[in-house]
Amino acid sequence: MGRSAGWIAIALVLALPSWTHARPQVDASPRVRGSSPEITQAIEQAQNESPTFRDLIATIDRSDGIVYVHHGQCGRTVLACLLLAVTRAGLYRMLHIRVDPRRYGHALMVDIGHELSHAIELLTEPKVVDTNTAHNFYQRSAAVERYNFETQAAIDIELKIDKELREWAKRR
Repeated sequence: MGRSAGWIAIALVLALPSWTHARPQVDASPRVRGSSPEITQAIEQAQNESPTFRDLIATIDRSDGIVYVHHGQCGRTVLACLLLAVTRAGLYRMLHIRVDPRRYGHALMVDIGHELSHAIELLTEPKVVDTNTAHNFYQRSAAVERYNFETQAAIDIELKIDKELREWAKRR
């Protein structure tokens, strides 16, 4: 490339509109995997727009877990859930999140973030390696109502992600 062609390339990059640099583009996580284009897009968008969501992904990426996010039903009144069916595959623990197929956009991103925080709760406990140990973990550490469980930490994460996504949308 000639000298003048190099200066033209630099000038073109500098002339790009400022919005092209406004959002930190984050690569897809090797450890959090969407099972459909809609889910994968929601995960990538939430990573780009919410620092808290990005931190959840980074925490899972540093763990021995792989988390799959699928469309599916959780129960009559539950729109998203972490399945307690933890399995081992070599050195990794496999976890699965289900989200109601009617969820999309902002609500889908918030739901996934909430459930990823539950996944981290399990992944930070090395002894959680199967369904029984996952179930026992939540029996000891969460508010359990019949077949459902909830933690204040996951609720707090959900609210924080929701706030960050709303603030991002206002800036656009």
